[in-house]
Amino acid sequence: MIIAPMLASVLLPAAVGMAAESSYPSRPVQIIVPFPPGGSLDALIRQIGQELGQRWKAPVVVENRAGASGIIGLSAAAKAAPDGYTLAAVANSFVANPLLRNDMPYDVFKNFAPVSLLGSVPFVLAVNQALPVNSVSDLVDYTKKHPGKLTYSSGGTGTMSHLGAEMLKQAVGIDGAHIPYKGQAPALTDVVTGHVSFTMANLPEAVPYARAGKIKALAVLAGTRSALQPDTPTLGQAGYPSLQIGSWYGLVAPHGTPAPIVRRIQQEIGAILAQPEMRAKLQQQGFDIAGSTPDDFAAFLKQEAAVYKKIIETAGIKGE
Repeated sequence: MIIAPMLASVLLPAAVGMAAESSYPSRPVQIIVPFPPGGSLDALIRQIGQELGQRWKAPVVVENRAGASGIIGLSAAAKAAPDGYTLAAVANSFVANPLLRNDMPYDVFKNFAPVSLLGSVPFVLAVNQALPVNSVSDLVDYTKKHPGKLTYSSGGTGTMSHLGAEMLKQAVGIDGAHIPYKGQAPALTDVVTGHVSFTMANLPEAVPYARAGKIKALAVLAGTRSALQPDTPTLGQAGYPSLQIGSWYGLVAPHGTPAPIVRRIQQEIGAILAQPEMRAKLQQQGFDIAGSTPDDFAAFLKQEAAVYKKIIETAGIKGE
């Protein structure tokens, strides 16, 4: 059978993509987490990766490449072969970083193929145990009586823990000097040790410390209290404007990854997140399970970028 040249140029890439999908994966798949181990994103990806490995009967290797608010790890992912064997986990900073820097080594919307939104966790306002405050109003009063004394940590400039803290400062009238870290796990650790006054912590990471009496959880930034930390009020219940802020997590692939492979990965993840046992397990850890199509995730990323642009401009946040 002879195929006209123009028709062949359309059909052959599709045929190659379907052939690649039929044999995918035939070797280990790497998922780059652009933040340090120990955070909520890392925990979520490792659990999903384990499930994918069992379904595919092929190793799924999670590699942490932290630094520059996720930029170092995502730079490596952007340069990887677009064959489905390198994926990258992303969080809020994925779309915030380009709004803060002019030296981005990749274009969020051109160099990556969205795969799926995975889930989210609410923030909790966590303060050092030694700080003489036991409520949000106490923290506000302390700020007024000790101007310039408080500091707050974040997972890095432009991460949602940074933007969320700026939103909280505006909403309740507290202040604090920003200290960026290479991830939210070390940012919380330094609140525990007393090097920093407070942080906007991912709820699953903060709960063990709060239960052990190593931090004080003053408010959950969600619409309702969390079953994981039922004694902690929402910001609205604490008498302040209600804020619903947290971290969301997703998965992307290098641009040019065959659409059939992207679709297969997304469908496998959707099936994993739909399992009652998996959903219950993740919900017990504090995750709100999402899941989406690649197109829906792409639209979500653009919406989030617009929201962060407004926050950054209002707070006057500058890149590093």
